[in-house]
Amino acid sequence: MKSSTTTKFVIIAILILLALYQLYPTYEISAMSEDEKQQMELQDQKAFFDLKSESINLGLDLQGGMHVVLEVDVKELLNELAKNKTEAFNQTLEQTEIEVSETDADFISTFNNNLKEKGLNIARFFSSVDRRTEDDVLEYLREQTEDAVTRSLEIMRNRVDEFGVSEPIIQKQGDRRIIVELAGVSNPGRVRNLIGRTALLEFQLLKDNMVSQTVAEKINNYIQGKLEDTPDTTAAETKEETDTTTTALEEMFGLEAEDTATTALQDTTGFAEMDSTERLIEENMFLLDPNDKQTLLVPVDKEAKFKRLIELAPIRKIIQEEAGNAEFLWGSKPVYNDEYYKVYLVNKNVELTGATIADAYPQTGSKNDPNAIGKFEVGLNLNDEGARTFSRVSGANIGKRLAIVLDNKVFLAPTLQNKITGGRARITGLESMNEARDLAIVLKAGALPAPVEIIEERTVGPSLGRDSINAGSLSATIGLVIVMIFMVLYYRMSGLVADLALVLNIIFIMAVMAYFHATLTLPGIAGIILTIGMAVDANVLIFERIREELDRGKTIRSALEIGYGKAFITILDANVTTFIAGLVLYSFGSGPIQGFALTLMIGIAASMFTAIVVTRTIFDFTLEKRAVKKLSI
Repeated sequence: MKSSTTTKFVIIAILILLALYQLYPTYEISAMSEDEKQQMELQDQKAFFDLKSESINLGLDLQGGMHVVLEVDVKELLNELAKNKTEAFNQTLEQTEIEVSETDADFISTFNNNLKEKGLNIARFFSSVDRRTEDDVLEYLREQTEDAVTRSLEIMRNRVDEFGVSEPIIQKQGDRRIIVELAGVSNPGRVRNLIGRTALLEFQLLKDNMVSQTVAEKINNYIQGKLEDTPDTTAAETKEETDTTTTALEEMFGLEAEDTATTALQDTTGFAEMDSTERLIEENMFLLDPNDKQTLLVPVDKEAKFKRLIELAPIRKIIQEEAGNAEFLWGSKPVYNDEYYKVYLVNKNVELTGATIADAYPQTGSKNDPNAIGKFEVGLNLNDEGARTFSRVSGANIGKRLAIVLDNKVFLAPTLQNKITGGRARITGLESMNEARDLAIVLKAGALPAPVEIIEERTVGPSLGRDSINAGSLSATIGLVIVMIFMVLYYRMSGLVADLALVLNIIFIMAVMAYFHATLTLPGIAGIILTIGMAVDANVLIFERIREELDRGKTIRSALEIGYGKAFITILDANVTTFIAGLVLYSFGSGPIQGFALTLMIGIAASMFTAIVVTRTIFDFTLEKRAVKKLSI
């Protein structure tokens, strides 16, 4: 008997030591100030993240962070899937987007009904050999939409996992929305860029110098010709005619956003009256880069105007005639003291896409490249297919420039000096390691199948989280102290044994959560408080049964045997039914409900162990060590 009790004592002691060992990282990181945490992260980032991963994670409501609701852009998805698009199709798509944003109706059904009102059949734009009827097309579009949301959710999850956020909540809401909750995030802008970026990487060849310069010259000549064709009148007459019949160039390009589409469609044949001595170059609409004759420079404040300019039908015709299948793409950031944007004329044909990326990793700028010193970059490793394509493209276009395009913006456009056979590429010129790391994350996780838009964003400050922790801790402490005092007053020394088991119960709960990297939330603290009451309830059942047996004249050992034996079935029944309820909550609930259910289930298992095994072992050990004539209960 003594040997059995000693063995139990040793096992309990080992479990307590293991629990304290498991909780030490949590104690260590909670004892650090914010400055100390930042210092450790800077000095040894791996050690800091290892320490965080071994400690108990705090939920969004306890440590602050971000709650973001994203919506997959179904309009853009349909626009990409459609064929033989007409102006009526585009107008219907725009109309549907406005209606759905106001009513939250099903996008595809609303779009189909709007097409019918215009006498159009949706199958005209989405049919194929396998899809001929309206019902087939509608089913196909719904499948594509659902697939886009599902793939976006997985890509989002991969990005967040690489970002290093502990226990993020990423789940689907409705038919086109995704909820992302990131606890402990202190840089909302960085996260916004990480999860919202499409990350569509493409490699496109630039048009050569002569083509780019010819297109720029033709555009400039066209505008100058239109300016010179205007009648030369007095300033007063010009102003009067401008007010009554035409729109000045500056006014046309300075329209409010809602007037842009209408004007672009109407004013495609010529420009309004201006003094013939004014030239586009004087208006600073664009100029050739003196250091790079293949690119245009557009002043930052003229960006929106120039974008509208190149969408005019005569300008598109010039691009088509002089450059063929080409398009203008913008540089990723301003240059020349942030005063200009670079604009590149590139082939529309995509030579290579980001789908061939096998790995992406951040690194410091190459020492062999003077322009890269002090900068950061992302290295790319391509898979076998990508390496073969890259080798073919680079070998066939030596001396030409290849633009690396991310989300329709040119990050760099290096000249192909030789055939590149290693399947490696670099995106250079990044300002910080965080920027390089985030770009590597989104490239490695893959491009989103459709653009996503952040429609709701809430940031929970760390001070609010600290208030929640303080309030939850205070309520748990008060509840624990009141229960412990009651147990001592009512059950005397046996109450102290129950109190010891109660403290161990909380230690075991927290240790198990730390071991499984579970997240502690405010509802989770409520679950722990509820567990305190349930743990005491088990001891009350046992102690009352022991009292009854002692009153019947049984010996102390016999009363303990009967008390624990008879109460066990009742305790097991009550705890199993509660555990099942917690399991159901965890399985079908989400977020805070899961946090509550998790701590409740862990607490039930811990309370069964402490109330039945730990307290019984203490009583047995006491009876074996000394003769007890009367049990203090």
